[in-house]
Amino acid sequence: MPRLHIRRFLLTFLLLALLKTQSTGAVPSESQDIWRVDSRAIAQLRADEQNFSKLKYYRWKNNRWQVSDAETFFDTQQAEIPLHFFALGFTLTTQQITQTGFGIVRHFDPNKPCRIVFWDWYSDRNSGTYRHDIRKRLPIADNTGDYLALFLQKLKPQSKTCLFGFSLGNRVICEALEALRKNDRCPEGLRIHLVIAGAAIDWDTFAKGHQHGEVTQIVEKIMVTYNPHDCVLRFYPAIYGCRCRPAALGSKGLPMQNIDPAYRNQFENVNVERSIGGKHQTLVHVQSPAFRNRISTYFFFE
Repeated sequence: MPRLHIRRFLLTFLLLALLKTQSTGAVPSESQDIWRVDSRAIAQLRADEQNFSKLKYYRWKNNRWQVSDAETFFDTQQAEIPLHFFALGFTLTTQQITQTGFGIVRHFDPNKPCRIVFWDWYSDRNSGTYRHDIRKRLPIADNTGDYLALFLQKLKPQSKTCLFGFSLGNRVICEALEALRKNDRCPEGLRIHLVIAGAAIDWDTFAKGHQHGEVTQIVEKIMVTYNPHDCVLRFYPAIYGCRCRPAALGSKGLPMQNIDPAYRNQFENVNVERSIGGKHQTLVHVQSPAFRNRISTYFFFE
């Protein structure tokens, strides 16, 4: 290939790469109020009001994170503005959570006001085998969910919130809703939608009589995206002992026949295999047509 053609090729490649980088890090619109709540320092402490006050708050302003506080968050929260929580998966650092969170927001209509919280939990990869590391994260995810339940209790009456989880992050949001239900402290008129993608939780967790079978009592709508060929979730049963090896919800989908008949119409079971192949990545799920076509319904209550 002539040298001139090589230069043109490289220039084109670099321009495309730059455009991709810019689109991934696109600045949110003024109607999108972005927050990050950091629970890493208290991840293994009991979830009570005293430790809850140790959560760290950051607000995205002037193209950077600025330190804020709980008083500002809850005083400025408006019930009529949809509030979204993102709880993402295992091995993500704070920087990766931020990058992925902005990648999700990029698919929202910039003209629709919303407040978005990146729930930054202690999900970093540590030493040892993946199986051992994940097993150590399970109680942390559950404890983090208890903190999120305390957070939800403080929202204004008639608020609308959509909780989005990916992979192990779904344990955080499901535990939060279970704790909220058990404590019976939902703000009056709180409307909740749940979006569960690539879930690293038991496939029958919402079945009648199972761990989160009664979450439906406080949730309006639940969308589950699953992929039978997910290359990561096929190993999900290995995190358990030999006798109990349930499949992952994110690979098998909901067992609709086992869902309480009174609540089946609240669920939507969406197979995204054709769109994403065997990938286990947050933004791959979000970019699928099935997901994007439902953003207004689940995140904006339309």
